[in-house]
Amino acid sequence: MKTPLPLALAGLLACAGCSDGSPDTPCSQNVAVPQEAVQRSGTLVFPVDSVVEFRVNVAELTQDCDTDAPIPQWPTSATAQVFDPEGLPIPVEVAWDVMNAVPRLTFTPTSVGRHHALVAFTPVGGIRQFGIHMASPWSGSPTPVTLPLPRCAQLDRTRRGLWLCDGVALRDAAAAPLRLGSATSPPDVAVSGNVVWVLGDGRLRRYVDTGTELALTGSLLLSTTETVKVIQSRLASENELVVMDNLSLHRFVFTDTGVLEATPPTRWAPTSPPLTFSVDNAVGLLVRTSPDQVLTVSMTNPSDSEACPYSLQSNGSYARATATPCTPLRGRPVGLEEGVVWTHAEVRSQVAPSPVLRRWEVSGGKLVEQSSLVMDGRLTVLPTPLRTGLTVPSFPAELDQVAVPRSSPQRATLTLELTPSTLLRTRENRLTHPGFHWGGDSRPSTGTTIVYEQTRPHP
Repeated sequence: MKTPLPLALAGLLACAGCSDGSPDTPCSQNVAVPQEAVQRSGTLVFPVDSVVEFRVNVAELTQDCDTDAPIPQWPTSATAQVFDPEGLPIPVEVAWDVMNAVPRLTFTPTSVGRHHALVAFTPVGGIRQFGIHMASPWSGSPTPVTLPLPRCAQLDRTRRGLWLCDGVALRDAAAAPLRLGSATSPPDVAVSGNVVWVLGDGRLRRYVDTGTELALTGSLLLSTTETVKVIQSRLASENELVVMDNLSLHRFVFTDTGVLEATPPTRWAPTSPPLTFSVDNAVGLLVRTSPDQVLTVSMTNPSDSEACPYSLQSNGSYARATATPCTPLRGRPVGLEEGVVWTHAEVRSQVAPSPVLRRWEVSGGKLVEQSSLVMDGRLTVLPTPLRTGLTVPSFPAELDQVAVPRSSPQRATLTLELTPSTLLRTRENRLTHPGFHWGGDSRPSTGTTIVYEQTRPHP
């Protein structure tokens, strides 16, 4: 059973200007609070079971006693407490940095999750409290796969091991690459098992990875249908591809007779003008709830989103299920998995003083919040494209590493996991597929893509 953090500590507010001076002192007091409460090169995300060390800034208190220059005051000592995710105290050492007049905290966490720190200064400086996140080590393969292709913007893999990178198919690093579209305009690719859907150059093609070759099983000229415009999201199964562009939902079917067919497109209803929510200006996402229903996810205002159901009709198209209301989602979308949407609520208030990352999972035909993470301690979501495929949000961590959220059915609070540090010199990396993490060099002739695969399914 969890031991909650004492309410007196959880509700404690920083009192940066407190001092031991008499209230009758005829001086006006001004508090200068540094912008950053913690002196550290990066976000407060550290590996578990390692020594954590950082310095904490303090407020400078000045008194104006009708003199030409204010009289500054600084603290001369500090005490600290650190609580683990269960609310239990853990040992912490506090050393006073005389040169910088700040305390240095050192402790070794043994639990993954958010830790709560309280630092009290004397005789002035008050109390500082903040969150520190302990992340588990990378659980995937320790050895990367290096593809002789410039860093991929869109990456996926078939069940039989064929890589699809920006419209180029590659069996392994030594094999000859097969380009599935033009070099100037890479096609959009979606994978389901061993089926590969390729949309580009005015045509939709369906391939099957046999293990030795990529066999073409169907082709459809898009000139016979309404043109697919700016692709936002896609849902692929072995015999169906649903594509969302900025105006419509397009459905393509591979029939029992081996023919590709397009059903009439359906207009969907984002706000007008549409609100974007990612670095590649996505305005909508698609989520499947059942074989005959999908959800469209879009923003309703600059802070919140909604998921609206569309059901399969007798003519083969998806239409808005007007009898079922849209589900409001707090925050803007920052990630997409199969049956999962991630949102980031940036609004700060007295009720929710810190941003929150939320994980919404399909349940009962709608998206339901399953877990969340309070993003204090300077924790921020890295900008990520969403129109290229499945994406897990990521956070900057210490030593230029990146951390990703992990969920567990047993707990409502998300934890973090560190990704391999070898990719993260510039943090230009993507988790555009829950099954692997990659980065690399984008130079056209000499660039490579380095991929680390997960060795367990992502929750």
